[in-house]
Amino acid sequence: MAKIHGIQHIGVAVSDMNRSLPLYRKWFGMDIPFFDSIQAAPLMRVFTRNEVITKRASMVMSLRGGSAMEVIEATSFQPSALPSDFQLGDIGIFAVHMRMANTTKAYAAFAPDQLHSPVCKDPMGCHRFLLQDPNQNYFIAVEDPQIYNSTGATLGGVGGLSIGVSDINAAKAFYALLGFDQVLYQGSGVYQDLASFPGGSQELERVILTSNEPAKGPFGGVIGFSKIELICTPQRKGQKIFRGRIWGDIGFVHLGLDVYDMRGLQAQLKTNGIEFNCDSQEALSMGQTQVHCAYICDPDGILIELIEVYKFPLLEKWGLFLNVHGKRAGKHLPKWLIRLLRFSRIKD
Repeated sequence: MAKIHGIQHIGVAVSDMNRSLPLYRKWFGMDIPFFDSIQAAPLMRVFTRNEVITKRASMVMSLRGGSAMEVIEATSFQPSALPSDFQLGDIGIFAVHMRMANTTKAYAAFAPDQLHSPVCKDPMGCHRFLLQDPNQNYFIAVEDPQIYNSTGATLGGVGGLSIGVSDINAAKAFYALLGFDQVLYQGSGVYQDLASFPGGSQELERVILTSNEPAKGPFGGVIGFSKIELICTPQRKGQKIFRGRIWGDIGFVHLGLDVYDMRGLQAQLKTNGIEFNCDSQEALSMGQTQVHCAYICDPDGILIELIEVYKFPLLEKWGLFLNVHGKRAGKHLPKWLIRLLRFSRIKD
């Protein structure tokens, strides 16, 4: 049966990968690479004004746990910066949540110019604080006890994301169809933990969603439970974060979901009025990684990548690859096998 297994990765576009990748390794322990390649992106023409762009992309993961990041740098054009007039409630992915086990230790690890908020508690009582990278991308360190493997990193991988939406109920219903159907919190008001964002003092509608079970699939054990936070400003119409810009410009460009049985999923989504915007039709190669990709959009046009993994490098330098297509549907890879990835760790 077709299934969305959970958040596989977040796509983040930057201006200089040679600067951002070491930073994400230092901050988040994102030191396990799956691919790093420069390729044309004809599949993305729907989101690049029908132009075929070229980009460098690197998929990286933390063995501490959480979802991966696909770090992207446009190579065929100069990517535009995030809007300087961003306000909370603008439409799009505006922050990514990174897992944190020890709040005091984590907060002390960052320099004052990297921290953009004090430690606060969210509506569920979890500690969090705000970071911003040199591209002005926001990351929220969020208290989360899920640890897959102790690595020594201060923070772990992706635990969720925050999305500005125009209609909280329409967005809530849409993401429920993608498996995020458990409401952890729903309310409205002015929130202390969001006050450090531009526009953070305004009245907000807020929903925090998760799934009713941890992620499945080959890397489900690493990913665990993820959260999607929806934010809406009822007194103000939010602007689109990517207005006048294209995929590959700086910011969080897409949410990536891990799936099994792409064709079955396509049929399931179609019954709910959700159509693929584009579809690779067959496996794409990114380095030695092979995946089937398709794309949908949420009610506000926010891009969601659906990925069915066929093959990935387990230890590329030793010529070891794992073909997972059609095998062990929904099952986690054993922990001893995942831990072999530590031999491919990038060290600075």
